[in-house]
Amino acid sequence: MTYHHKLLDNNIFTGLSPDCLPCYSVRMNLTLLERLQQAPLVGDGAMGTYLHELGFDLRNRPEQLNITNPDAIRRVHAAYLEAGAELIRTNTFAANRFSTDQYQALLRAGVALAKESANNRAYVAGAIGPITLSDDEEQSDEILRTAYREQFDLLCSEGVDLLLLETFESYDHVVIATQEALAVAGGKIPVFVNMVFAEGVLASGEGAQIIAERLSRWGVSGVGVNCGRGMQAVRAAIDGLALGGGDRSFTCVFPNAGYPERIGGRTAYIDTSLYLAREVVTWVRKGARIIGGCCGTTPETIRAIRQSIAGMRNVPSSPVVPPQHGQVHLTPLTPPPRENMTESTPIKGGFLEAVQKVSLPIIAEIDPPPHLDLAPMLAGAKALCAAGADAISLAENPLASARMENFFVAHRLRQETGKQVVCHLTGRDRNALATQSALMAAHAAGIEAILAVTGDPPQLGGHHKLVGVYENTSVGLVRMLNTLNNGRSMSGRDIKGKTNFSIGVAFNSAAANLEAELAKLRKKAAEGAQFVMTQPVFDRDQARRVLEALSAFPTLHIFLGFLPPISERLALYLHNEVPGIRLPEAFLKKISSLDPADQERYATDETLALIESLRSELKGLYLITPGTKWQVLEKMIRSVGSWQYQWAVAVGSHLRQGYGGQGSSWQNT
Repeated sequence: MTYHHKLLDNNIFTGLSPDCLPCYSVRMNLTLLERLQQAPLVGDGAMGTYLHELGFDLRNRPEQLNITNPDAIRRVHAAYLEAGAELIRTNTFAANRFSTDQYQALLRAGVALAKESANNRAYVAGAIGPITLSDDEEQSDEILRTAYREQFDLLCSEGVDLLLLETFESYDHVVIATQEALAVAGGKIPVFVNMVFAEGVLASGEGAQIIAERLSRWGVSGVGVNCGRGMQAVRAAIDGLALGGGDRSFTCVFPNAGYPERIGGRTAYIDTSLYLAREVVTWVRKGARIIGGCCGTTPETIRAIRQSIAGMRNVPSSPVVPPQHGQVHLTPLTPPPRENMTESTPIKGGFLEAVQKVSLPIIAEIDPPPHLDLAPMLAGAKALCAAGADAISLAENPLASARMENFFVAHRLRQETGKQVVCHLTGRDRNALATQSALMAAHAAGIEAILAVTGDPPQLGGHHKLVGVYENTSVGLVRMLNTLNNGRSMSGRDIKGKTNFSIGVAFNSAAANLEAELAKLRKKAAEGAQFVMTQPVFDRDQARRVLEALSAFPTLHIFLGFLPPISERLALYLHNEVPGIRLPEAFLKKISSLDPADQERYATDETLALIESLRSELKGLYLITPGTKWQVLEKMIRSVGSWQYQWAVAVGSHLRQGYGGQGSSWQNT
């Protein structure tokens, strides 16, 4: 590609009137990298913010306006150019195959509009943001590579001057996108990467200096910070970026305009243009070479930045030496080693550490009360612990039915029994901010095990006017727990310590499509899950089928679920009304034939016999209280815990006596 853009008069750095900046005459042709080597450059500001300010509806994504209202995009580009921007970004941040079927047309139109507006007066950056897939969508590195590759191919073929990857928060994700960008650009078009840092650290835990070192060694021409926590994020990251980039890459800064506020029902950024402009002087002296704006910035922000740079003298020269035109950057086929980087470290967590020497650890589940009287539930939980349970499991509003908050109940149990508590955590009831807050409180309360679940929809509990949050599914919750275990919040902030959660996930043992459940489990395991609690099983074939499927995950501790359906009514309810649970028809037929007094004994013995038949294959038990009758589990735990139980004698006795005088037993069903 032949670079044809021009350098504006260098006198802009010697104090000429800022009002004249857009009118400077062209003096020479320079590539972008040559231009940056000589002096800092001003980029544009936020596209979406200014479109919103102009009154455009952005609910269908601003990229759609490339086709539906191109004049709106021209208007934004023109405003930033008039304010003094020498680099403008294409309106293509989220134009990818997963966001819209029109992504190719949107990419082409975005480049055409930017080039038309620039008209050889500014450089055009092909802007691409991270591709975000939902947890339910198929995800793989190759799927992401293909999606990024087609974006970069189109942008380069349409004639952008640089590829700009921006607002990436995860190292692993930016690895994929950067490799594809470098491969497509082939050294002819420079690649720049801006990431979101909090306190100088990515959400995935890597510091700014390490990121700049790694990416610049690959051949990335610029590494920077954008979005995030406003000027504070820049201050924490810029020294590391400049030091890590050294003489290999330029440093870029595109901050938000401070923090958003709610005004009159709308989210707005308070004008911080003058404050930001004062900060720019410091950033340039520290080595920043491209300065623009992200969320909340407008043409007035860019004008203030341009004026502050125009008034500077003795701007430090850049240590970066641009490569010869057409030089091919080396693109690695695999990510660079991470041994010297701050990374996610596997943490077993307090619960798994506590039971690691127990031959068959038992989790007993008893629900928090749906009322204010906690005493009976506490008494039941204490009895289960005394019987031999290694941990108590507490559901969070199971079946979307309001219960006492389980973290509070767990804290009481930890105080009064000293036993471990597995707290269920749903994505249904809290957004990410509230979830992190609750988890920090859980850590402070001594909770060391969390079961991450998506959660049943509110309508299941009869709450037809309530709306589930579902900002995170179980996969996202596992990711959050793993991040907290490594001492960071989801925004990358240092939380001054590390949580000690054993991270658990659920597995639907009764799923019609077991392979689909295994695919979900693979995602959870990849994010850091450590143990599995399955939905209850009710027969040997089902149990062995589940155990065989889960054997593909040798690093996960499996707690196979059991629930004794102690009455015909409960059995029919579980079978017909609880998602993911199916009872054998033979069991339903048998329990229906028994007198109520015999149904509990039959269901309990049936469940114990099932456990014993699987004894050699089990690594852990997850026993679920039927309703509020914790006494049933107490007896089962004592029997399982002893393993001195005379099964043959007991079974023989049942065969002789039968149930309800009918002369037959569960063994004959």
